[in-house]
Amino acid sequence: MSIHRILPAIGPVILGFLCLAQAYSRAGINVSYPLLLLWGCLWLVQGRRRWSKPVKPLPLEWLRGLAIFLAVYLLTALIGSEPLRSLTYLSINLYVFLALPVTWLALSQWPNFIYFLPYCYGAGLILTGLITFQQANYCLSCVRAMSYLGIIDLSGVLIQITPLMVGALAMAQSDHGRKKIAKTIFFLLALAGAFVAMINNCTRITLLGLPFLCAVMFLVNYKNFKNAIGLFFFLLALLGSIYIVKNGAIIDRFKDMTAPTSLSLNNTERFNYWEHGYEVFKEHPIFGVGPAAKPNIPVEKRVRPSKSAFQHAHNVFLTIMAEMGLIGLVAFLYFITRPVKILWPYRRSPDQLTFFWTWSAFMVICHLFLNGITDYVFGNKMMMFLHFSIVGAALWVAEGRQDPKLEASPAALKP
Repeated sequence: MSIHRILPAIGPVILGFLCLAQAYSRAGINVSYPLLLLWGCLWLVQGRRRWSKPVKPLPLEWLRGLAIFLAVYLLTALIGSEPLRSLTYLSINLYVFLALPVTWLALSQWPNFIYFLPYCYGAGLILTGLITFQQANYCLSCVRAMSYLGIIDLSGVLIQITPLMVGALAMAQSDHGRKKIAKTIFFLLALAGAFVAMINNCTRITLLGLPFLCAVMFLVNYKNFKNAIGLFFFLLALLGSIYIVKNGAIIDRFKDMTAPTSLSLNNTERFNYWEHGYEVFKEHPIFGVGPAAKPNIPVEKRVRPSKSAFQHAHNVFLTIMAEMGLIGLVAFLYFITRPVKILWPYRRSPDQLTFFWTWSAFMVICHLFLNGITDYVFGNKMMMFLHFSIVGAALWVAEGRQDPKLEASPAALKP
């Protein structure tokens, strides 16, 4: 068999492993993502000439948003206080941005792999549930289980992936016979794994953001949950919510928000970081102090010892305002919302696959805004790999795949 028949399939396989590893294995991500980029570079060198399947250009709207953001980034970096540091950090951001085009490329080479991606995410959630359950000594309690990914990363990943499982469960209801039963059981197990990991991890933003996004995904798919099936899933979610509310450890986590002097100092620390980020912004309101160059909070405001000379503001918007000013914030918002503009006409697509991935992209974009209030998720590579790969898959399904069954133009889709 020719090597040029094998190579196109390698990228999608690595993408699948990357998606599975997103939920539980930092090591798996650190290995698979560079391999995926290497495969993409190989396509640039010889794939365009010798691999059989063509690749449509990326949506111009997204490329325009990326170009504007990078131009503003370079401008604020060169006139900022730490240009060398800012430009070095840009290479890290570029590394993350490539997740979208390389996902687009992988799916173009093996189009049917798009059907397997939800199962990769689901298997990762099931593994995460098993690992965190073991770390919690096989009980549902708030132990801040770390899995293999780390506390902060795990909570954000749960918010990103779990709503996709609700959508996949909804798609399964339109199938028939044994396939419907098998798919339903699998995605219910994935959601159970996410629930166990959420309880054991016990992060407040997860406990608030994840049910909200899952509820949105349930509502937009409500037509697939018919009669007793929908009632069953609704009652199941309600029972889970009641358990969360009654869990004493979780109640203590929320009580801590009004008790800065308790064992956890996260609240005081974050308020101090937010205040300092805003102060830096006020001193440099137009172009900021420079990307990745915001100085750490003064010693008198530190809750915990910190040796870092630079530190984000534990908030996406305050961090960008402090580092890149108002011009940077506008460029960032423009860039990060381009997929919404591209996908919005597909929000009522009669094609189930397009509908699922469109709303999946909306969920991860919402996650960036929700979780971005309490942390600088845009600087978290693990979450951004997931963000851009899901958005990339959605854009490819809507505008990149060659499927004669779909309407040629999104404007022709029926509401």
